Amino acid sequence: MKASKQPPQVQKRREDQDELAKCIREYLAGSSGRNVMSALRYSFIKCYEVFEQLVNTGRVKGKYNTLFSRVASEMLHEEFKYSNIGDLLGEAQRYISSLVEFMGESFDVVYLVEFETVSRLSICTRDSNLPLEISISWDPVLNLPFIPSSSIKGLVRAYAELYNKLPEHVINKFFGNKESVGLAIFTNAYPVKCSPSGGSEASLVDPDVVTPHYSEVGGAIDEASSSPTPLVFPTIAKGVTLAFAIGIRSEDTPLNINLVTQFINVVNEALDQGIGARTSVGYGRIRIVKNESTKLTSSPGRSIMFTR
Repeated sequence: MKASKQPPQVQKRREDQDELAKCIREYLAGSSGRNVMSALRYSFIKCYEVFEQLVNTGRVKGKYNTLFSRVASEMLHEEFKYSNIGDLLGEAQRYISSLVEFMGESFDVVYLVEFETVSRLSICTRDSNLPLEISISWDPVLNLPFIPSSSIKGLVRAYAELYNKLPEHVINKFFGNKESVGLAIFTNAYPVKCSPSGGSEASLVDPDVVTPHYSEVGGAIDEASSSPTPLVFPTIAKGVTLAFAIGIRSEDTPLNINLVTQFINVVNEALDQGIGARTSVGYGRIRIVKNESTKLTSSPGRSIMFTR
């Protein structure tokens, strides 16, 4: 049986959308070697002129943000394949190592954590710095997606409070409150390695899609106005290893090793719950592959290793 041909008007609309997609791809080509944030904003502005012309002549329908996000997510997947980003990952690894070395001079305990994503990870979905329907946190200097330190710290504190893992005064001691700064300082988590199982065609960034069916107007949803709209957005792919560090300083008295160990255990347990957006539907699941402490000045000459 021969496949039925698409109606001429559908075929023409597809060609017009391809014209817009071509514009976006041209401006985003080579973005792994330049600033992604600047490239996205520049292409968003320049290609809107093409979109406006197509809309004014009735050749394209839909929201520009939605069309742009789809093509941009696909381009990030292409540009950030493992074969293209070895230098970027190496730079991120060196940056984390230098942070740990610097923190070792200022903190009593430095705790390094490396974890691997076992599902796609979505983080900072409403970042105003990127012109995407559903965004992702992106470092403009290292030119890589990352997990902000505030997200990691917030996850651990929320877990400790929700499940009563630590007394309130201990939580305030490590995380701080309105009156004082906490003893623990978290860094951002950056990708430092990618799983070789995916091959050279695998990518650091995977496009994903959600399909909202209803629009909320005035705090209410009109069931009669169902309009499924697929939204394509970038995520950190499965099989990516990210690393971050925690520095813990003492006050006037030496650190209580038992208390520090409890805190580290809570960090590990909180990470096991997943991190980022939509963890309840399987996103942001991780596996810790390395966790160690590199310094403890309150006990001269002694280094401790925290294990799970």
